[in-house]
Amino acid sequence: MAVVITIAFFTNKEGMIDTFLGYAYLLFGVAIVLALGLPLLQMIGNPKSIKKVIYSLILVVVVVGLAYMLASGDPLTTTLDKEPTASTLKITDTGLIITYLLFFVSITAIVAGGVINMVKNR
Repeated sequence: MAVVITIAFFTNKEGMIDTFLGYAYLLFGVAIVLALGLPLLQMIGNPKSIKKVIYSLILVVVVVGLAYMLASGDPLTTTLDKEPTASTLKITDTGLIITYLLFFVSITAIVAGGVINMVKNR
């Protein structure tokens, strides 16, 4: 179906934009439902995992909250016709801080995992 919509998009660009966006929204909705629904089914089958999920959600909320508090949202000096609002800049800064933090944590985990494996296998 995606191939048909993509071919139609490139043959009739003006008329297919709404169809292409609608299909993208549909796929996004299906992904959200599956991403939230399947873990819920897994938790129902294994009630002990609920505690781990709650701790993980609390950790995510704390990290996002800290990133939001650290974000400045200071105005930019740009040549854009429409200047971004302070709230838009704050949310963008929050996303950047979370990205930097996750990058740092992943690199640290890779290096620490390698070091731990080297020490264990000696």
